[in-house]
Amino acid sequence: MRYEKGTIQISPARDIPLLQQVLRSGFATSDQLYEFMQLNQSERSRQAFDHRLRRLLAHGLIEKHQGAARGRPQVYLISKEGASLLIDLGELFAGRIGMETGERSCSHWLDLNDLHLALAKAHMLLRWTPASEICSQNDLTQFKYAKDYDAVVAVESEGRQMRFGLEYERTPKTYNAYRRIASKLDGETLVDTVLYLVPNYHLLCMIRDCIASRRVQVCVALFAEFLESFLATPVMIAGTMQRDIPFQSILTLASQARGRQ
Repeated sequence: MRYEKGTIQISPARDIPLLQQVLRSGFATSDQLYEFMQLNQSERSRQAFDHRLRRLLAHGLIEKHQGAARGRPQVYLISKEGASLLIDLGELFAGRIGMETGERSCSHWLDLNDLHLALAKAHMLLRWTPASEICSQNDLTQFKYAKDYDAVVAVESEGRQMRFGLEYERTPKTYNAYRRIASKLDGETLVDTVLYLVPNYHLLCMIRDCIASRRVQVCVALFAEFLESFLATPVMIAGTMQRDIPFQSILTLASQARGRQ
């Protein structure tokens, strides 16, 4: 079949998964996107992947930004045209991805992609619900999360499926902002546990002291430790002085309590 010059034939098996991952990732490097496509078995050839990425870029379905933080190469994000195409195909997206895609948030998304990939490659990830889907659910339905999490993560451990809200806090908010978040979490009904990952010990202590939700268990841990140890990572319990508790123990207790209800 011939196509009019300047148009693009979209492959449901190859192009759509790549566009979906670009949207759900916020910002992503080409290496990260290739790893995601390998994991979902959409792509095996780096040469074919690079050609596909250039093709989608040339037709305005994705955008490229230069000068990412910490020496990362150029990064990619979804364009308005790409998002519109995905919405037409049923993507759970209402126009927000959880943060503004500005330069200051680029490292946030790239780090989250690294964590997503690490969990997937460790074969413990059952589902990663991205911020774009969470925001859509919160904006369009009555079945809402208490806040726009960076992700809701489902993992398998000890034969159980365990879910938690994930927040990656690269930079601190104000004390009042964290108290407002604690108030929101008191209305959470969809997850039992929220994990805050932070880059340093001082921010860890700040969140521990500010967020004392009664409805959900809020845990705080260092991002670098979680990236290495996953569910074995020692966490602090927000609002208490409890510390060095393996995150898996927290999830197991929450799962057992849920099973008794």
